[in-house]
Amino acid sequence: MIRVWRGVLGVALASLILLTMLSSARAAQVDTCLGLPDSRLRGGSFARVVGNSRFKEEAPPGAYLKSNAARGGLVLRYLAEGALLRVAEDAQPFCTLDGDRWWAVEADGLRGFVTESVGQRYVLEPYTGVPPTPAPDGRNTVLTCVRPYLDPPPPTPTAVPDAPPYFRAVFGGEDGTLQYADQGGFPRLITQFDYPPISVDLSPDGSVALVLTYNGVYWVEILSGKVVYFADPTRFSLAEDAWFTRAQWTPQGDAAALELMDTRDNIYTFSVWNISLTGQGAPFQVDTGKEPPFSVRRSPDRSAMIILSANDILRYPRNFVDEPPPLLEFVPASGEGDGRSIVPASITWLADSSGFYAYVPKSEDAPPDDPFGGRLFLVPLEGEAEDLGALSNLPRGAEVIPSPKGDLLLVRADETWRIQTLSGQVRQTLPEGSTIFGWTPDGLGVAFRSEAGKPAYLGADGATESPYLPLVDNLFTLEWLPNGTALYTVRGADGKLTLSAQPLGAAAQYIGIVAGRFAFSAATFNAAPGLARPPQPCP
Repeated sequence: MIRVWRGVLGVALASLILLTMLSSARAAQVDTCLGLPDSRLRGGSFARVVGNSRFKEEAPPGAYLKSNAARGGLVLRYLAEGALLRVAEDAQPFCTLDGDRWWAVEADGLRGFVTESVGQRYVLEPYTGVPPTPAPDGRNTVLTCVRPYLDPPPPTPTAVPDAPPYFRAVFGGEDGTLQYADQGGFPRLITQFDYPPISVDLSPDGSVALVLTYNGVYWVEILSGKVVYFADPTRFSLAEDAWFTRAQWTPQGDAAALELMDTRDNIYTFSVWNISLTGQGAPFQVDTGKEPPFSVRRSPDRSAMIILSANDILRYPRNFVDEPPPLLEFVPASGEGDGRSIVPASITWLADSSGFYAYVPKSEDAPPDDPFGGRLFLVPLEGEAEDLGALSNLPRGAEVIPSPKGDLLLVRADETWRIQTLSGQVRQTLPEGSTIFGWTPDGLGVAFRSEAGKPAYLGADGATESPYLPLVDNLFTLEWLPNGTALYTVRGADGKLTLSAQPLGAAAQYIGIVAGRFAFSAATFNAAPGLARPPQPCP
């Protein structure tokens, strides 16, 4: 009898332990939502993005549509603040130990997961209005396969000295609009994106804009507004700490050079990918793995493109099997780790874009007889680099920018810039606190912004005026087209950037308000650019 009772008590005790464990498991599951803001959504309802999913300053503003409900999940789309999405009919919220409350949702024709709240902050709020009409399919559907072109795209137009230039500018606005202006006329709307464009680049023939947003690369015909979506985050398996930074047409006009930034574990790495726009192959990575930010550099006339890395300068490959030899190799002047600490060679293109001058910084790891560090080179795109010798009077760790003629140097030492000769003779010293725009196209002097925000010029001969310098306060960026036209932005008191162009010897032409420093592109052509042939999907 005692044995029976012991058996009954044993079963009862085991059942009690099991019930206690299940109860504890349920409590632990519920506890993941304790302390979080109350859920305000329900299955089948609409929601609007009202906050940021993460705290990192550089991260895309808004929410992440994820492949699975986890911070480490791959990004399907970045959803801008104000974007609408639909909560799945059968969805129920659930919380994670990270302090996120997730919902299954549908957005941009995709189904994934978005956090309703992160910690004490709401990312989504209920939306009870009438949902807007969905954007055209070209804005949301990625063209994963492109029918190969049977003939190459039109090349960059050849300049005709006596022909009047036709000027075209295209730019992305803060409201996500893409606009263009011809001959300095009033801007015209092309299309609109959920996110403001990060970078915009005119095609070699001027008929198409290559547009980059956080959600990928778009081909946009300027006159018709036709949009083709070429690459999204899923094509590169991006996590939430990685995103696109810039896209540029390659010189042949048949592909895009796409730059990516990865900030996982607070270590910044940068990579370069090539995407064919004419169906000539799959995307491939073209960098060496150790690049600084914005390492892709294009010549002024767009006929050549190179990649700067920690230890060499390479021509941009034409295709997947192209492995161009280095134009210049050297001992890296920085160690392993964060890509922002890489110190690449500084270059200045020749006026005819046939090559460039390059200064190679000294490396502490180089041997005493290092034949590259601290020296200036003339690097042609075809042929061997010419060593112009070691430079004199350079302070330790100085930043050096050669002039377009290679006869002068712009040197920064102790936070002060100066103009000096190759032999080390200091010709001019810029005021303290100056922000450098660069050598003017004639190579005679340097354009800069004073500490007070005034545009200024200083020539090697002491001149303080140049026809290449726009005389506007709060000059923010400045570059020059091959014909000497200044393309510049001005930063207003509200932080917004206004884009203008000023041809040599002519009045400035206001173009529009732009979303950022890479969100515009302009060029001159021999005639008004016409319609382009859009990429076609594979059958």
